Amino acid sequence: MTGAKAGAIGVIGAGAVGQSVTMLLAAGGWCESVRIVSRTGLSARALVTDLEDMCQVTGSPVRAVHAADPGTLASCEAVVVCPRAEFTNTSRTNVRMAGLNANAPVIASMATALAHYQGLVVMVTNPVDIMARLFAEVSGCPRVYGVGSNTDTARYRLALARVLSVPVAEVEGHVIGEHGDQAVVCASATRVKGRPAEVPVGQVRRELADRPARINAGLGRTRCGPAGAVIAALRAGLGLDDRVVELSVNHERRWIGIPLRFTAGTPSVCLPRLDTAEARQLVAADVKLRDAYEPLARLHIPVRPSWKEKTAVTRTATRIATAAQAVTVTSNTPVVTEWAIRYFGPWWNATSTTADDGPQVIADVNPDKVTEIAQRVADHAHEETVYANTSMFFDRDDDGTVLASQPDDKLAYRAEPGGPLRIYGCEDVPVALAAARLAREAVRGQLVADGWSILHASAVVRDGQTVLTLGDKGAGKTTVGLLLSRAGWQLLANDRVFIRREDDRLRVLPWPSAAAIGLGLLDALGWYDQVRDRVQRGEQLHPTQHQKVTDALHAGSRTPLWKESGKELKPQFFPDQLGTWLGLALATEGQAARIFFPKITPGAEPAVLDGDRTVAAGDFFTAGTEDRYPDVFGLLPPDLPGTEPLLELLGELPRQAMVLGHDVKANTSLLAHVTDANA
Repeated sequence: MTGAKAGAIGVIGAGAVGQSVTMLLAAGGWCESVRIVSRTGLSARALVTDLEDMCQVTGSPVRAVHAADPGTLASCEAVVVCPRAEFTNTSRTNVRMAGLNANAPVIASMATALAHYQGLVVMVTNPVDIMARLFAEVSGCPRVYGVGSNTDTARYRLALARVLSVPVAEVEGHVIGEHGDQAVVCASATRVKGRPAEVPVGQVRRELADRPARINAGLGRTRCGPAGAVIAALRAGLGLDDRVVELSVNHERRWIGIPLRFTAGTPSVCLPRLDTAEARQLVAADVKLRDAYEPLARLHIPVRPSWKEKTAVTRTATRIATAAQAVTVTSNTPVVTEWAIRYFGPWWNATSTTADDGPQVIADVNPDKVTEIAQRVADHAHEETVYANTSMFFDRDDDGTVLASQPDDKLAYRAEPGGPLRIYGCEDVPVALAAARLAREAVRGQLVADGWSILHASAVVRDGQTVLTLGDKGAGKTTVGLLLSRAGWQLLANDRVFIRREDDRLRVLPWPSAAAIGLGLLDALGWYDQVRDRVQRGEQLHPTQHQKVTDALHAGSRTPLWKESGKELKPQFFPDQLGTWLGLALATEGQAARIFFPKITPGAEPAVLDGDRTVAAGDFFTAGTEDRYPDVFGLLPPDLPGTEPLLELLGELPRQAMVLGHDVKANTSLLAHVTDANA
C-alpha cells in the first residue's frame, strides 16, 4: 500500500462484513475516520465503542464515529453499502439471489438518502450485481461498484494453485460475470508461470461453491474475504493503489463483474480474451441479471424531477445543415444534442446553437409523456408499422396530429402539422438515437422537396470527383468504398447518397449513418485487432450493434454472424469512428464522375467484366421502397422528384463492371488500375 491517505469513509451496515470492513479501515490507518450507520443505531454505537478500544491499543489515528442515517454520509469520500434485511436463506442453488426481494427495498432506501452523491460507492449486499445497479439507478450516483467477482477471482486462483501444486502468485486468471451460479471462469485466458494452463473447470467451480459454504457452516457468514475485496476496491477507486480489481460495473449497459485497471483512481476495462463458450456464458449471465432486475426497477426507480416538463432545466440545441437545408434538435439533456454533433458533424454541418427558429426536433427524457402518449394510442384505433427495426403504433387525429409509440424502446412521438416533431423517452441514449434518425428524415424531406433523390450506392471522392458503386445487397458496394478509402480516397457514403442535377453535373451529398462493416471484412482489411482492442478497453461502438457482435469481438471471433433471416450482423461504427478508429478521411460532397458495378465471388481473380449494366429506377430509394424509415410523420413532400433526368446524366458517365474475390491486395490493385485508367 502507498502512504497516501483518504478522508472520511462511511459504512452502512454493522453486520459480519461491516464489522470486518471497519476493523480493516481502523487498523489500516490510511483514512481519517470511519462513519458507521446501522438500522437501529444500537449495533453501530457498539461497533464504534469496540473500534475505539482497538485504535487506542494499536495507536491507530483513525476515528470511529456513529452516524445517524445514510444521508449524513454525503460528505464522505466513499461509502460502503453492506446492510442485510431480515430473512432466512434456505436456498441450495442461486444462494446469493435469495435475498433479492428482501434486500432491494433496503438498498433503494439507502440510495434515495444518498441521491446524487458524487463520491465512491462500494456495494456488498447480495445479489451484489443487481444491488449495485439498483443503487446506481435510484441514486444517480456516478461511481458505483459491486464487489463479488474480486472474491471469486481470489478463490479461483487459490483453488487452481492447490490443484496444480504451484504458488498462488504464479496463477493469473479471472472470474467474471455474475457473483453467483452464472460466474464465468476465464479458463482460456488463464496463465500459470506465464504460460497457458489446463484448467479443471468442473473441479474449480465446485471449490468456488464449497468455499463460502464451508465458511458459512462454521462462522455463520463470510466476512474476511468480502471485506478484503472492499478494501481493494476502495483503495483503487480512491487513487491510493494502481491495480486491477474485478468489480460489477455498468459496462456497455450491462451490470456484470469485469476486471478494471485503476490508474490514479480512473478505471479502464481490461477484459481477458474469451473463447466462444465463455462468451456465451457471459451473455447468459447478463440475461439472467437483466431478467431479475427488471421487476425491481419498476418497483423502486422513481421518475426523476428533471424528467418532468414543469421542471426548469437548461436546454441545449444543435443545428444540423447541408446544402442550404437545416433542422434544429433541442433537448432537456445534453446527451441528445452532443450525440447529434457527433453523428452528423463528420458529413454534414452540425453546431451548437441557442437559436430555435426553423424546423425543430424536440427530444426530451420524460417518462410521463411516454406513458401518456402510449396509453392514448392504445386506447384508439391505430395503425402499426416497423420503424428502425422496431414495432411502431400510431394514430392520426382529425387535425392531422400524429401520435406514435414504440413500446420496446420506451419512446413516444407527437407531430403537429406545421409544428415541431416531439420525441419523448425514458432514457437519454434511446432518445438520442430517435432524434438523430428523425432529424435526418426532416432534412431529407427538405432536400427531396428541393429536387434531391436518394441513390442506393457507396461513394468515394478524390479531388472533388466521385466514384459511385451500385449493386444489390452483397454485391460489394461497401467493400469497394472501403478499399478505395484505404487507398487514399475520401469516403462519402457506404450505402446511400443524395444526388441532384445542377446544370450539366451531378452533385452528390452523404447520407449520415452508422457504418456497418462485417467481421470478415473487418479482419480482411486489417482492422479487426485494433477495433477489438478498443472494445476490450471499454470504448463503445454504435448502440444499434447487436449484442452478439459485441460478444464476438470480446471473444476474438472473426467468423461472420447471421440472423435467421439471412441478414449479416455487423459491427456498427459511429461516423466519427471511421476516422478515429479506422483512419479514414471523410468527404462532405462531390461530383459524380464514374460508376462501378462490382460482384463479389469467393476465390475469383479480380478482373474487369464486359457488361451493359446501367443505373435504373430501381437503384433509387422512394417512399414506396423505403424499408427502414416509413414516412409516419409526414416529413416527405407528397410529390417526389422524377429520376429520368438523373438517369440520363448517369448513363453518360464512364461505368465499369468487375468481379472481385476475397484477396484484399488483389482487389485494391484492380480498383487502383481502373480508377487511374479513367482519371
